[in-house]
Amino acid sequence: RVDHIAFATHSIDEALRWFQDVFGARELCRMRVEDEWSTFATMVIPNAQVQFELLEPIGEESFVARFLRQRGPGFHHLTIEVENVAAAAEELRRHEIEPFGGVRGGDGWHETFIHPRDANGVLIQLVQKPPQVGRP
Repeated sequence: RVDHIAFATHSIDEALRWFQDVFGARELCRMRVEDEWSTFATMVIPNAQVQFELLEPIGEESFVARFLRQRGPGFHHLTIEVENVAAAAEELRRHEIEPFGGVRGGDGWHETFIHPRDANGVLIQLVQKPPQVGRP
């Protein structure tokens, strides 16, 4: 299933204001992830079927800062939730697609990526989330 759509921005606060004004978005959570040199904010838009994520760089050497320098603010990646990331990575390899960055994660959260060169110009994240109470 499509989990979320991510946008790179120079300022989460400014981008969030725009999404609030135009679409009635509401921020659900914000997390600064030092080892990825980025801040992530998840937002929900009323009646949307997916969540949206805003990515803001911490420093000039993060992957988000490089993305912003090369492409400017806007669509960054699409995230698809899968049952088992390791199995999904093996399936990619059977189609001669090497998972970008390998499979990584911990505490029940695992992820890998499909590089834009292998996905018609779109960065795709495959994610396996930890089990949650009340979730199949």
